[in-house]
Amino acid sequence: MGGEKWCYIKVHRRGKDVLVAVCDEELLGSEIRAGSLRIRIREEFYGGRRIPLSQLREYLRGATIVNAIGNDVVRELAKWVDVVMDAAVELGGVLHVQLLLR
Repeated sequence: MGGEKWCYIKVHRRGKDVLVAVCDEELLGSEIRAGSLRIRIREEFYGGRRIPLSQLREYLRGATIVNAIGNDVVRELAKWVDVVMDAAVELGGVLHVQLLLR
């Protein structure tokens, strides 16, 4: 069964910076381990609004920094930002990328 995929997105503003944190829906609240590295996908940072993955691009307008974790969100970003897959790292089988825009 296909169907729409969903993600969580939260916008953080500090001074002139607009950081957009986005994660695959199923990752929110989980922890990823890669060797001795542990990354927590915390509700406080990523858990703003639940949106369809197809609407992600609309929410990134005005972003100066993007922090994306999850195979679906990173691949969606790669559709319109050429360098995403070159910049992405895989941690415990999950793609993660941080982008500085403008």
